[in-house]
Amino acid sequence: MSRHLWPLKPPQTCKINDSTHGLANYEINNNGILQTISLPQANVLIMLTPGRVLAYNLKPMALVASHERTPESIEEFGLNRSITQSIALDEDVEGLNNQTQSNSLAWNQGKIVFYVVTDKSFLLTYQILKSSANMTTFKDYGIPVIDLAKLSQDLEQEYDDSVDDDILTVFEKGKTSKIIQNGYAVTKEKGFLQFLSVNQENLDELPVRRLELRLKVVLKFDYNIIDIISFKRRSDKDEKPEESLLVLFPHGLQLLNLVNFKLKDSSLVQLTNGSRICITQDQLLVVAQASDQNTVLINSIKIDKQKVDVAEFTVEGKLTACFGLKGKMALAFGDTVMYYNPQTNEFDYRFKVPFSIKICGKLNDETLILISNANVMYFMTQFGNALFSSAGDSELEEQSFSFDYSGFAYVDKLLVSASSSGEYQVWDLWEEAKQGFSDARSPVSYVLQNNKNDVAIYSPAKGSSATHDVMQIIKLPTRTINNCVPLIKVNSNNKLMVVYVSNKNILLIQNLETNVWYSFKEITILDMHWLSSTYLLCAIKRDDWTISVQCFRLHLQGLDSSDINKYRIWEYQLPASVERVKLQVNLFCKPKLLKLKSLENSDLDKYGEKFYKTAEVIITTGDKIIIFAILSILHPSGIHIIKKFHEHAKIAIPSPILAESIDWVTSFKDGFIYYFDNRIVKASEINGSGWTTTVLLENVERIIDVLSDEIYVISGHFKLFYKIDDLWEKQPPLLSIRLEDDYYPISVSPDATTTHGLSCVFHSDYSKLIIKHKIYLDQMISAKIAQNVSLQDISTEFRPIKHYNFALEKILSLKILANEPLDQIIELVKLCDSPQNWETSGFNPHSDMLEIISNCLRKIEAKHWNQLFSSLKMTPRELLTRCLEGNEAKIIGILLLVFLNYDVELVDDLKDDKIDENSDSTVPSETKDTAVADLIKDQEMMLKVLKLLVTSAANADDSTTAAESWDMCFQLIRLLKELDKQNKTQLVQEALQMFQ
Repeated sequence: MSRHLWPLKPPQTCKINDSTHGLANYEINNNGILQTISLPQANVLIMLTPGRVLAYNLKPMALVASHERTPESIEEFGLNRSITQSIALDEDVEGLNNQTQSNSLAWNQGKIVFYVVTDKSFLLTYQILKSSANMTTFKDYGIPVIDLAKLSQDLEQEYDDSVDDDILTVFEKGKTSKIIQNGYAVTKEKGFLQFLSVNQENLDELPVRRLELRLKVVLKFDYNIIDIISFKRRSDKDEKPEESLLVLFPHGLQLLNLVNFKLKDSSLVQLTNGSRICITQDQLLVVAQASDQNTVLINSIKIDKQKVDVAEFTVEGKLTACFGLKGKMALAFGDTVMYYNPQTNEFDYRFKVPFSIKICGKLNDETLILISNANVMYFMTQFGNALFSSAGDSELEEQSFSFDYSGFAYVDKLLVSASSSGEYQVWDLWEEAKQGFSDARSPVSYVLQNNKNDVAIYSPAKGSSATHDVMQIIKLPTRTINNCVPLIKVNSNNKLMVVYVSNKNILLIQNLETNVWYSFKEITILDMHWLSSTYLLCAIKRDDWTISVQCFRLHLQGLDSSDINKYRIWEYQLPASVERVKLQVNLFCKPKLLKLKSLENSDLDKYGEKFYKTAEVIITTGDKIIIFAILSILHPSGIHIIKKFHEHAKIAIPSPILAESIDWVTSFKDGFIYYFDNRIVKASEINGSGWTTTVLLENVERIIDVLSDEIYVISGHFKLFYKIDDLWEKQPPLLSIRLEDDYYPISVSPDATTTHGLSCVFHSDYSKLIIKHKIYLDQMISAKIAQNVSLQDISTEFRPIKHYNFALEKILSLKILANEPLDQIIELVKLCDSPQNWETSGFNPHSDMLEIISNCLRKIEAKHWNQLFSSLKMTPRELLTRCLEGNEAKIIGILLLVFLNYDVELVDDLKDDKIDENSDSTVPSETKDTAVADLIKDQEMMLKVLKLLVTSAANADDSTTAAESWDMCFQLIRLLKELDKQNKTQLVQEALQMFQ
């Protein structure tokens, strides 16, 4: 499930301080930023220049330490070239570590170490000394470096034992006044402390912590260092912490194990032309590319066995980026991004961008950042769909922007982009808060959050396509800015919102109508979903560190925040061995009436009501799926009142599906439909003996919504609309629409056949997210016609939709312009006036058809008119006569405007009543009925038209309608003047006699 990112506002641009040593002998700018990396576990950002290492406190942004190398050091060891941090591998990689080591190192990451590679093949080993651990950073700064699912008593104790009170005090240069006292800013002077200024909304600042930056050791290598990865591991013998280096040389890949920064042992795997090292899906990969740049070799390495498996692929361009993304390896070549799947040993997806890629990387698993050679920044989805461009409305590659990007670092909705000139930009971002598809009756809301305590909500208005296009902005009820908010959920009727602040163990509930907040403290929530509009389902880590699933019934008003347990109606205790759990709620569109065999000794006996299965709750653990049927009674107001959670099934998760990667699951027919690993898969049971899985859809970027019996997804570059039955049977979608670059779909309103999307309007001085709406009714109708669906069925299904006439008009116009057959669409237009569509409504039986035809005439050129009238089997006189029969003044006005607004050349064509020689139409031109110009000169007909227009103006209820009708009268006179400049008609005289 997606977590896309959007800019909150234009970036703040700053500049690093000037260096002491200018490096004049090297003709290089020592203020230019080569690379930047983040150390989120320490709340630190590192910037690298050719001769300096700058350490910044990340939240808030402040320079706290630096190391500037002397000319002698640079002469001996060379200029800085690149930087890499020592990471704790969170996955089992064959030959490097095992799962036990990964779990241990995830919490005990040891020393904070990073390495700087010089152009003379030296490795400068730096260490950051800081009195804090991961838990301290999480609790004090709200940076999400803690996995709550693995939270234990030992880790809580670690926080108690390692509270970081190592505060920073800074004095102004040459003065005795303090700039930072006890870690907080005491001045609002501009400069590197400008991020620390206090405002009225957030009165509590975050303290700046002191740290010590040390150069521990310099390692010398005899060969050129091409790439390097550093990671931590524990010794196989005594489990002591070790620093390990994977260093790529021209002749091979070498693994070095260090203890106390001294070499313990090493091993070498030989290979040539290596370019990048990547670890993904438990595999160690090295990408190699020859100088011709036409092919790429991907080496899968088992370093402990000295084994290399090589796969060769044809590519275009030089490799510019390589990184792991959701179990695959992403590679950027020229203007193409490709994904290599280690399991299949193939490139299973690629997309092109309309620019040459200078920098490519990931902000998170769902949002890529790409920077072009023209220094334009783009946010894109995993499959290459555009979210944002810093070029704004300017042409993409026609100009080169002045900010010369050299790298970026991203942590928790904060992006820092650096430049080769020494400037850097600080971007505050919106991040999507994932919502579940829990209610098949209501469209899902789209929710964003930022680090400023703002929550933005968009909920499409039922039955409307464009009247509701504003995001509701809500402030969290706190002045502190160190909040980590992993979960935000809005209920199906958009009246209640729950927000979980994980680093403070607080659950906030807001009534969105009254803006009243309720706060429940000391609660640890791993996942939560709304069940209907008043029930909240939560996976809670209890005081004994086990997990239970609990359901609370919450009222709109008058909640007692002293203890949430008083609202609990159900609890299910999971085994102590369960560490991870995901919840899924599926509220059915139509409740299913239960046929109870016997009420003897039944828990339901005492209610004496009809019971319905209204929903299902699916609990996913590491190896099982547990399904509960929700049994409810229906209140006359339509509210579901839950009476029982019935355990329906407990199923082992079918291979090869991994529980932690399941983003959505629902039971269907004799099995399940899953969304995981960008695929939609069905699992069917085989005679009670096992499961078989079938991939239904690949490259699924996101599920937009699941409503009624339909599912709306984005796959690759297309929006796909499916009946769930069709998807289960692997049938084609109902509709496939290519995505547009100007907006990204976030919601859908099937009853209005409209998709709602988000678009970022970006300029150098402001940025704004706006909602756009796209009506797809015409495309849906065209698809149904192409599938040979009965025209009567199409009319019955879509006729009630507001934009139906407009959709038919659009289809008709496009088919005429494309010179396609019109038989089916004309028949569908005529069905608008069939008796079952108008008899009970009281409307003129010809009104809709006439409106569609007149609007179509307005949109197409005169040379296409004959084709339309031929297919209608109608003459212009008959069209106008029908308008007069139905007193359709507005439609007549449209026709007059159509005839009037052609230029002189086309009017001359009308006078001669010419027929397009290229048209297949065979409308006869001999009779006066078929000539538009002669029809206009028909005094009797025009007198009727004028009478209708004058009567319409006189009887109008409001001034606007009257003005329009009088204007149409004048338009008629102007048209007659154009077509009869010799004044041979007697229309004026006849009209005067009529009104006498």
